[in-house]
Amino acid sequence: MAEAFTGDEKSMNITIYSAQGIREAAPADLPELLASQTDTLWVDMTGPDEDDLTVMRDVFHFHPLAIEDTTNQQQRPKIEEYADHLFLILNPIACYGSEIEFRELDVFVGSNFVVSVHREEEPVVAEARRRVPPAGNGPSMSPSYLLYTLMDATIDAYFPVVDALGDLIEDIENEVLTEPRQAALARLFHSKRTMIELWRVVWPQREVLNVLIHHKLPYIEQETLQYYLRDISDHLLWLADMVNTFRDSLMSVTDLYMSAVSNQLNRVVNRLTVFALAVGALTVVGGFYGMNFTQTWPPFDAPWGVPLVLGMMAVTTGGLLLLLRRLEWF
Repeated sequence: MAEAFTGDEKSMNITIYSAQGIREAAPADLPELLASQTDTLWVDMTGPDEDDLTVMRDVFHFHPLAIEDTTNQQQRPKIEEYADHLFLILNPIACYGSEIEFRELDVFVGSNFVVSVHREEEPVVAEARRRVPPAGNGPSMSPSYLLYTLMDATIDAYFPVVDALGDLIEDIENEVLTEPRQAALARLFHSKRTMIELWRVVWPQREVLNVLIHHKLPYIEQETLQYYLRDISDHLLWLADMVNTFRDSLMSVTDLYMSAVSNQLNRVVNRLTVFALAVGALTVVGGFYGMNFTQTWPPFDAPWGVPLVLGMMAVTTGGLLLLLRRLEWF
């Protein structure tokens, strides 16, 4: 008989779904519960700590590579098929202002159990528990249905984040149109990196769904869950399309920013050119009148000489500005 494991009650939560309802169990009961093959177990591990790793290795007999993946966080979504269980990596998401964070949720699926492993308290797990019907009977309480619930809760959490990113891109676009500044360019580059990270997570999860839908995997009730899995696949397709749309929008906004900055620079150069031409015109008139000649016109001793030269400067500058104005230089 397998050795009984006590485990850490705080890091491991065991829920039993049976025809009689839903109840909790202790880690020491795991070997007996797994051997019965009558109920569906959901074992949720937070950590995992050494006791959790021992349970995964000696009670569930998970593959060593899969156990290693539970300790190496920040991995992309994937699905692996082993002799007596499936192993999936999901990436729940969280948004903190303009920053997004991807977490890792590892899921094992067997003939009568689901084991979920995560580093810290996971909102997706809490949401999945809330979605499970209070009655634990019926085919919906199979391990594959619990897997669907976890995946559905994970994907649904993406929608408010994507909506927030769409609003952020719209704000950046309005800022670029009204007043292009260096801060807007920094936000553009940050948003583009965010979209790249989002795409690197959304696309592999589509591949995971394709494997679950189109391959006859053990422990997955495809006839019962095909419509549920297709619903998740549609959600992922919508997310992928939105990410691509946002990436194209960011490229357009970047081009718009460059055009706006170029136009702004052209306006500044035009104004500087107008100023230089005006100063040049004044310099020509004033320089000619101020040359060291014995006789000049108007004469230096004429009382109307200086006012006439000032008037000539004003007329020359005004005429030049009027000409440049008609040419739409400023």
